[in-house]
Amino acid sequence: MDSVDIGILRALGENCRASYQEMGRNLGMTANAVKKRVNKLVESGTIHSFVVYMSLEMADVEIYLAIINTEGMKSEEKVLDIVVEDPHVFSAGRLSDGTCIVFAEYEGSDNVSSLEHFLQEIDGSTGVEIHKLLSPRGKKVDFKPLQLRVLKNLVEDPRMPATELAAKAGLTPRRIRRIIKQLLEGGGLNFVARLNLNAGPGVIYYAQIIWDEEKATHSEVEYWLEKEFTGKYFDSHISVTAPMMFSLFVVDHLRDAEPLSVKISEGPLIKSVKTIFPFPTKKNVRLQRRKLEELLRASE
Repeated sequence: MDSVDIGILRALGENCRASYQEMGRNLGMTANAVKKRVNKLVESGTIHSFVVYMSLEMADVEIYLAIINTEGMKSEEKVLDIVVEDPHVFSAGRLSDGTCIVFAEYEGSDNVSSLEHFLQEIDGSTGVEIHKLLSPRGKKVDFKPLQLRVLKNLVEDPRMPATELAAKAGLTPRRIRRIIKQLLEGGGLNFVARLNLNAGPGVIYYAQIIWDEEKATHSEVEYWLEKEFTGKYFDSHISVTAPMMFSLFVVDHLRDAEPLSVKISEGPLIKSVKTIFPFPTKKNVRLQRRKLEELLRASE
């Protein structure tokens, strides 16, 4: 995986309906070259699927990252089996440092203390650290009947061509394109690519970064990571409650991870860096998706 692949995956992660032409313009490539890259990423499983779900604001949810300390390797799988039974949890997996990482969504009216209590009470759990994550919120919108008609088909295939959508919805392609633009720009939905970076040729790892909040904001740290480690830095899960981020990197070999983390730790904005390798995760349907499906069923 190289910087071009990372650019394509980021683009599709932000808008999975991004056209090959649009991505090509941003990456300095032809549309056909981008299409070949996307096909390879799909064939390899790096792009797992494309999905539509409600924005955080629309679904009225917050995202949390939890780190669970366990009694050891034997208890990790048992802990994960229990964790993924919670409908708030949409991703959970083991980390190389002996902990488990959990991503969960809670509605605004729920108290996150219930997540902490749930995780602490699991047999084999010896401690929990929870961070509310900084994430784009989107907007609350009221979907019109024609938008819902088109959306019912888009949830099945978010990249369905406008001509095919037109035939299914009984509208003209021009009308379909206008409605899709409204859905994309309205802020009530996320059109994303679900990724499995472990399926690619590179090695992925987390750098748990603590930065100096007296010297920089999280945006400045992200900008620095992007500038200094282009082609390796992918994305970050940023804590709202502490100057900490879990930053995802893609390297060619396992041996490249630690030297890269050393370079990060030497940065002027960084206090400490910890290298952590993730193992395959267990996943659930996100609350944002379930709420969208409920809305579409109610509109029938």
